[in-house]
Amino acid sequence: MIVDFHMHSTYSDGVYTPKELVSFAEHGQLGMIALTDHDEIAGIKPMKAHATSIDIVTGAEFSADYKGKDIHVLGYGFNCDHRELREYISFYQQARRQRIKAMIDLCQKAGYCIDYDELVRLFPTTKALGRPHVAQLLMKKGYAESINFIFKHIVNPSGPCYVPKVKTSVEQVIGQIHQAGGLAVLAHPKLIHNDTYVEELLHFSFDGIEVYHSKHDDEDVKRYRIVAEQRGLLITGGSDFHGINHTWPTYIGEYTVQSRDVEKFIQVLRTI
Repeated sequence: MIVDFHMHSTYSDGVYTPKELVSFAEHGQLGMIALTDHDEIAGIKPMKAHATSIDIVTGAEFSADYKGKDIHVLGYGFNCDHRELREYISFYQQARRQRIKAMIDLCQKAGYCIDYDELVRLFPTTKALGRPHVAQLLMKKGYAESINFIFKHIVNPSGPCYVPKVKTSVEQVIGQIHQAGGLAVLAHPKLIHNDTYVEELLHFSFDGIEVYHSKHDDEDVKRYRIVAEQRGLLITGGSDFHGINHTWPTYIGEYTVQSRDVEKFIQVLRTI
């Protein structure tokens, strides 16, 4: 069975709706998927409503900070109705809105003619606006030909239009997931670009590591699988599909994870 436990919809920074993602996954003959929108769970219900031949796992990708570096924590199998989790997500949504408004203010001062209302009209279903949305609006207005250019020169930490995120500790995020009955997984460790930090992060109460990821090569998979096995952590995997032009993977099922490679993770999910 093919599985994919990491993808994004229009409710965060993905291009496709939850319904479209289900359709793509079913067409690709996947057996189990998880929607992991950034700090957002509103897309899970519509995804489950449209699934007919595929198992949907409750998921989200939460933002955290460790020593000034952005860390992503994947949550799985949690209770979407958990009060404290919903309050945390609501707080983060408001913080995101304030950040993006400040970022657009800087864009205007730098000579880019965009505004917040224009951004909302471009992404009407998105609950968690972020830098990718600002980048796509700048592209639409003709200020650059690629999102990578915008991320590198305009909205990166040393660029003229960057505003830092609200800092939430990794420990706090893990606690929120656990309180809601879910599993906490360290997302795409290679993208942390510091294996010393990865080792340090795993001293927190993570349940698993995302060993299989579209940005991980064979050596990365081997290395992080050994780390997971040595620490008795669950092994997960996913494509991190967004559907944005010129970014790989370009469709659901292009990057695949075999269920046998994440078998224990699936078994634990089925018991939650």
